[in-house]
Amino acid sequence: MLKVELLSPARNSEIGIAAIDCGADSVYIAAPKYGARLQAGNSFEDIEKLCSYAHKFGAKIYLTLNTILYDSELQEAEKYLWTAYETGIDAVIVQDFALLKMNRPPIPLFASTQTDIRTPEKAALLEKVGFSRLILARELSLKQIKEIRKATSAELECFVHGALCVSCSGQCYLSQCLAQRSANRGECIQACRSNYDLIDNDGNILVKDSPLLSLKDLNLSHRLEDLIDAGITSFKIEGRLKNISYVKNIVSLYDKALNKTIAEKNKDGEKLRRTSLGRSRIDFTPDAEKTFNRGYTEFFLDGKRSDFKSRDSAKGIGEYIGKVTDIKGGDKSFVSFTYESDKTLHNSDGLCFASNGKITAGFRANRCQGKKVELFTKDLKIKKGDLIYRNLDTEFEKSLENTPSRIIDIDTAIQIGKDKINITAFFASKPKSFSKTAKTFSFDITGEEAKNPDSAKDLIARQIGKTALHFSFTVKSIEGDTVYFYRTSALNAIRTQLAEKLQQYLEDLRKKETTVAEKKNNYLELKDLAKKAFKEGGSSYLRNCSNKLSKQVYTELGMPDIQPSYEQLPPKDAILMRCKYCIRYQMGMCKKDNRKDGEKQSKAIRHLYLKNGNNTLALEFDCSHCEMLVKQS
Repeated sequence: MLKVELLSPARNSEIGIAAIDCGADSVYIAAPKYGARLQAGNSFEDIEKLCSYAHKFGAKIYLTLNTILYDSELQEAEKYLWTAYETGIDAVIVQDFALLKMNRPPIPLFASTQTDIRTPEKAALLEKVGFSRLILARELSLKQIKEIRKATSAELECFVHGALCVSCSGQCYLSQCLAQRSANRGECIQACRSNYDLIDNDGNILVKDSPLLSLKDLNLSHRLEDLIDAGITSFKIEGRLKNISYVKNIVSLYDKALNKTIAEKNKDGEKLRRTSLGRSRIDFTPDAEKTFNRGYTEFFLDGKRSDFKSRDSAKGIGEYIGKVTDIKGGDKSFVSFTYESDKTLHNSDGLCFASNGKITAGFRANRCQGKKVELFTKDLKIKKGDLIYRNLDTEFEKSLENTPSRIIDIDTAIQIGKDKINITAFFASKPKSFSKTAKTFSFDITGEEAKNPDSAKDLIARQIGKTALHFSFTVKSIEGDTVYFYRTSALNAIRTQLAEKLQQYLEDLRKKETTVAEKKNNYLELKDLAKKAFKEGGSSYLRNCSNKLSKQVYTELGMPDIQPSYEQLPPKDAILMRCKYCIRYQMGMCKKDNRKDGEKQSKAIRHLYLKNGNNTLALEFDCSHCEMLVKQS
């Protein structure tokens, strides 16, 4: 039986609970510090509350402790590990190797995407040093994922939705260089979303004031089957800074898609199931276009380049509605326009208008009647033929406000007796494997032989077959040599006790299923593998080594000359970004690209630069690896 997991972000416990209700099998969340998102910290009291709720459904909570650490922070980080363990955290997501050397509780460590897992050798090494799960780089193709799957038995997790970093994760130093705020320390200023001028070696401006490093958002909701076949078992949604409506919508979208994929694959004889239990009940239809996005892409999943760049704005402009067909001026404040579309706009919807690919205006719709919209504005910047986008659908947002719920369906077989009832519970989500999921509970009860057996059985079925806690019971059979009549109050009490015992049973199962990779004391026998894993960048700042414990790990891996992190000692001519996305390709100047006369253009333009205010970045192109490098000019 292969278990697959939908993993949701949570900025806080409220959003985490909503994610569980909408179908997430697990949630990742940050503690007060060291969570790679400075503005998404939470108290351990709130995290404990989230753990308690999630475990009711067999769902898991992962703590993000994935920044690099300084020596002065090691003691506190170790304390966080123990506190997390005590609050019920199921695993910790880690970037810094220092945690491998800490005195830590028996809790699984997951290798963060910040550890830059792009090769089979790196994956194999990380498993051997003690990581139970590997969170793969976003840039990988299905072919590369399959190669990594062959190299390791660790669980594999990948991002399936949300914002894309243009640089390989953990290998971006642009924010630190420009503002002394490190992405590896959770303080990224998102310089990749800023506008730049693209300048050639002769000083000509090829592109002016455009977010040239900003990528579209990832959406792999239609590729889950391919990812499962490649070896992925955890599907991760990005967005620990996103609001609750984003999480509700996108988690529900992927919950539905994953259930459909599982059902289709199980029809073909495969045995897949979700890692948690229960079904989500929502009152809306999920729609990825209704949620903030910069346009969607499947990135390098098929190993091919495409138009990965976001639109001419790094902001989300919303779903496409239609075109402006007519404009009429009203008084000094109101302007009305009509539009052509099969979609309906609502009062207070947020609208963006675009002309020739450029965003020209943004307004709130004050009054919508049919295909006519009134805007309150004195500064008209729209014209006939402009494209209309909706970045806020008020009716959809209202539907998201309804509280979702989650229920675990339990089928029961009841064996009745005079002084005892035995109830065997079956998790209805896996009816074909009852023998493996059945659990029998016994309850003391006083009964008397029924004068009307059918009526007595009907009473048992009605009273046991209700909802208690978050369990929905259905009585499938009632067996016994003699039928007994029980008081309604006694049956109700048994139903409550059954729910409580089932909850304890699930908690015991969760603890039993928690696996921790072997904790090694030294890694000297892994030196040859480490040499292959760290072939790119060697012992340089790219290893993000910022403390004595991390240095100890690298030394034992055969790297005694490990260099300090970029944050501590930035080297000259450092690579600030390593990107699979390439501006030269985007501009049609790639030597290997046949869309335009790329070779001729790239010979004429030897160098390219990005300029923003006083900052100038030099672009270099490693064509042998199809990568673009960003350096400080």
